[in-house]
Amino acid sequence: MMRTTVKLLLVVGLLMGCGESADPSFPNVTCDDFAHANCVLITSGDAAGLLDAVNALEDDTAVILGTGTFELDNQVTIRANQITITGQGMDDTTLSFGTATAQINGIDAVSNGFLVQDLTVLDAVKDGIRVENSDGVTYRRIRATWTNEGDSTNGAYGIYPVRSQNVLVEDSIAERSSDAGLYVGQCRNVIVRNNLVTGNVAGLEIENTQYADVYGNTAENNTAGIVVFDLPGNPIVGRDVRLRDNMIINNNHANFAPGGTVAIIPAGTGTFALASRRVEITGNTYMNNQTGDIAILSGLVVDSNPAMWELVEAELVGDNAGLDLPAGATAGTITNFRTENVLIQNNTHSGSGLAPDQTRDFGVLIAAVFGFDPVSSILYDGYGETIDVEASTTTNENRVCAGGNTAANGLAVLDVETQLVSLGSPILVISDAPFAPFDCDDLAGDRVAEVVIP
Repeated sequence: MMRTTVKLLLVVGLLMGCGESADPSFPNVTCDDFAHANCVLITSGDAAGLLDAVNALEDDTAVILGTGTFELDNQVTIRANQITITGQGMDDTTLSFGTATAQINGIDAVSNGFLVQDLTVLDAVKDGIRVENSDGVTYRRIRATWTNEGDSTNGAYGIYPVRSQNVLVEDSIAERSSDAGLYVGQCRNVIVRNNLVTGNVAGLEIENTQYADVYGNTAENNTAGIVVFDLPGNPIVGRDVRLRDNMIINNNHANFAPGGTVAIIPAGTGTFALASRRVEITGNTYMNNQTGDIAILSGLVVDSNPAMWELVEAELVGDNAGLDLPAGATAGTITNFRTENVLIQNNTHSGSGLAPDQTRDFGVLIAAVFGFDPVSSILYDGYGETIDVEASTTTNENRVCAGGNTAANGLAVLDVETQLVSLGSPILVISDAPFAPFDCDDLAGDRVAEVVIP
């Protein structure tokens, strides 16, 4: 009977457009809330009706889910444009994949003009809500989570836009992912604001992405809070990322990643920028991250072979104007392992760096060089610099600018290349602002541009 009701609602929606429903399944959101040409109403818990509806989607359709839990053993696949999928609220509508056995995502969309809002995706086998190769993507008031906290078998990513542009993620919750809760990968033109990421290995990641504005978010109780980096071999070179006005606190969760890059992150990490350029880290609140608050790292920390970071220049994707990427050893290539032109300014720091996580190599290094002293608020690996610890001098060839971060408890140049040969070698700690020669207080060239999403 329920299946017939859903089919009738589908027919009515397609023939008549958006219309009010008297069904108590829809107390908060109905077709009248959207201007799509078509509207589908799926009553409470009708998982089969939901899968039938998305498999028959036409462009310009709203799919309205009722209250309750939809128990699904297959992913919700979207392959049409101008699609909205909405529940009645993240506490009222849940898509649960706890019984699924296939390697599937929760929601899997390729859809220009895609909006997902007001629902929870629970226990997806792979990624919670993945949107790929799309233009105009909005995640709003959604939760992506798993039942078991700290479980390495949880899905990798909760909220996951990838290879897309004009992306907005706001007012959402991502938790308990075994890789990253909220992960923006290989995208362009991105705003991530006012979200909560908690209980993940990495809370919020911006990877190989160009033009991202990340603000008003809270990252708490992750292994690492908010990070930005490039990985080798990807033709999109990350640039122009703003991390501003976020709360990055108490990120001391044990690392439970089953593998991958994030498996090397020590618990207690606030923020790191790795293989990144034109990055602003400003106005953030750092508190009680016990390995350290901010680290600036070369990509060679992850993969020490420069050849692995070579990219064929003619195959690069996106906007690389003005980056002056260094040439690789192979003709016609550039490399992107260098981290440069980073602005660290007006952040606050308290209670961090008191107990580095020594279950991971970088935490062991931090513990070895600082001993029982509090870890400096800003850590710089020093790759590419000429460092003389005895003379207390170093260059700033990569232009790390921390002169405006007056609340920091020091800036330390770790000289990681030397540490790899002799762990615990002396480091250069610059105790007081403005941390010369890192006393610059702006980016080279224009500040990171404001991100505007059409």
